[in-house]
Amino acid sequence: MTQSATNTNNLINIITAPKLAFPAIKEKPSVLFPLGLILAAAICSMVYFYATVDFAWMIEQMVNAQTAGKSDAEREGMQKAMSMMSPTIMGCSSVAGMVIAISIFYSIMAVYLMLVNKLLDSDNLGFKAWFSFICWCSIPSVFTSLASLINIMLASNGQITLEALNPISFNNLFLHLVPSDPLFGPLSAWDPMMLWGMSLMIFGFNQWTGKSLAKSAAIVLAPSLIIYGAWIAIALN
Repeated sequence: MTQSATNTNNLINIITAPKLAFPAIKEKPSVLFPLGLILAAAICSMVYFYATVDFAWMIEQMVNAQTAGKSDAEREGMQKAMSMMSPTIMGCSSVAGMVIAISIFYSIMAVYLMLVNKLLDSDNLGFKAWFSFICWCSIPSVFTSLASLINIMLASNGQITLEALNPISFNNLFLHLVPSDPLFGPLSAWDPMMLWGMSLMIFGFNQWTGKSLAKSAAIVLAPSLIIYGAWIAIALN
């Protein structure tokens, strides 16, 4: 079977039959296809956003959100600083930041799982295998990017903010917190696709290592619980 056919099978199976996908990924880990698909989907939605958004309106919304309760002088200073931005500059910065953040986060998670597994079993699975594991388990994020893309297309006259970009975030679905709320950041980061990805990691770790689902869940979820717990604690203080 060619690599292209293998990638296609893995893509279908990771969505519909993870039990079939994980042995194939472990036997022949691949990185470029799943990572490229995730980044391409995210970049497309971001580029389309900055190409179609009513930029002047968006800047006004950002200034209003960030200067709520502040003096007129502070508002004018913020407005002057933001007016120096352009869709191209802001779009390129956003895309670059997103690519770097995703790559770093996946790398950290891969190193973490690799080290934990070595400590538990002295398994010889290397960084590439675990990085591939993280990429394939993150495939549900493609659906988040598609949802954002559709949301942008449906926006009236391009008037949509970055905060409203992901229509399936738990904040946009249920909580409706405003950017000035201290919990807006950590709670806006979660959506059903992220939970799906976490579930795949737990199940996949169980499949790859033979550890119980409870132990796999504890290992996989520990970094997120620490990161988001600290984020919420800092936000509330």
